[in-house]
Amino acid sequence: MAVSWLQRLAARAAVPVFPVRGMHGEEVLYRLALTPGIKLVDSPRHASILLVAGGVPPDQHDALRRVHDQLPGPFATLWYRSEPLDELAGATRLDDPDALPEALKTIHRELMSGKRGSSPRLLPDEPPNPWEGLGDDGHGGKGMMGGVPYGRPMAMNMTDDIRDGLTLDSLTVTLGPFLPMLPPGLTAEVTLQGDLIQSWTTHSAPYPIALESVFFQALQGPVPIAELERARARYHLKRLHFALRLAGLDRLALEALRLAFAPHPGQDRAMALRRRLVRCGFFRLTTTGRGRLDENQARRVGGIAARAPGLEEDLRSRDAAYRRLEFTPIIQGGADTNARWCQTLAEIEQALQLADQAERDAVHTQRSDGVETPRGPWHEQWPEEASDLLDDLLPGLEWDEAMSTLASLDLAPLSPWSLEETSGAPVPTSVEERRA
Repeated sequence: MAVSWLQRLAARAAVPVFPVRGMHGEEVLYRLALTPGIKLVDSPRHASILLVAGGVPPDQHDALRRVHDQLPGPFATLWYRSEPLDELAGATRLDDPDALPEALKTIHRELMSGKRGSSPRLLPDEPPNPWEGLGDDGHGGKGMMGGVPYGRPMAMNMTDDIRDGLTLDSLTVTLGPFLPMLPPGLTAEVTLQGDLIQSWTTHSAPYPIALESVFFQALQGPVPIAELERARARYHLKRLHFALRLAGLDRLALEALRLAFAPHPGQDRAMALRRRLVRCGFFRLTTTGRGRLDENQARRVGGIAARAPGLEEDLRSRDAAYRRLEFTPIIQGGADTNARWCQTLAEIEQALQLADQAERDAVHTQRSDGVETPRGPWHEQWPEEASDLLDDLLPGLEWDEAMSTLASLDLAPLSPWSLEETSGAPVPTSVEERRA
């Protein structure tokens, strides 16, 4: 009786979902974050459903199997616009984003009630390294230390700390590609001494990010500036949502996401969000002066990272329609993490103010030889992927400083496909013609 009561109670609870963010799968996760009854969790050990959203390259399938096997039983998988692993060929697969919330709730209810069996384990239940019977005492180590006691390497490299010269234990680990605090797809080998990053080596770049189709259309002819600027604000608000979740400010993260998906978000709401961020101390978390980019690095990243330290590089300044709206690039005069977030909030407010003014006056762009994307200028070339900058930027930072710095940098490449194409929405004819 007690077990049955607990099962019914668990079935009514919010569905704990661990999302694996594949290629072009983030958009549906933003909408799930705003869906009542769905709880996106930051650890697979806290989930009952593994949601794979978007395609996962074959060379990352082993990493996906390791994530899969970390979920506690009973658990299930759901594959959204992604092909299940060969061992899970019978798993549920969906392509309709509108059907996803109810599918997750149904699977959770069936798991908790016992109507659905648990997903099978995919990896052998054995330690990552052989250890039994090895070493001086049969515990896998060498003497008191060294080796891989109980199957896991000890933190004992004993190299000098690059911060103060102390000799501390160090531990080298591989992070990514599905760690929630990193951009999806990014993998790196990291050596830690306590909470200090001794070295960071990027092995694979983040997955490409899709822009809304209006940025593609702007290279074909005039587009409404109101539509272009609201798309720009949405892009930055989604990035802010990620940073706020990383900082543990979940309620403000949801507020930023609601603003991103509001039909006609106004500048006043963005300013109110900034005031709340100031009151909660978000900007104080980033005032360490760390994560500084030099001028060449800032130019390479482009966009907000370039304008924050004072580079007035913005293709909108060349368009007479923007000059009619009295547009001037915003700059901060700082190259650190705090300056980039101040720049982000300022550009969100500016974009929404421009959108309201342009909609009132029905203003369209006039130049189509280039467009200022949220990732920087796009004319002859796309904004380039720049994740290798982390190899020089993050060593010497404490873990929280490094993650704050990483969240403030938009380093992922841009997808050649628009957001509407990757999410299944209708694609404007001009975009199709351009691709042909």
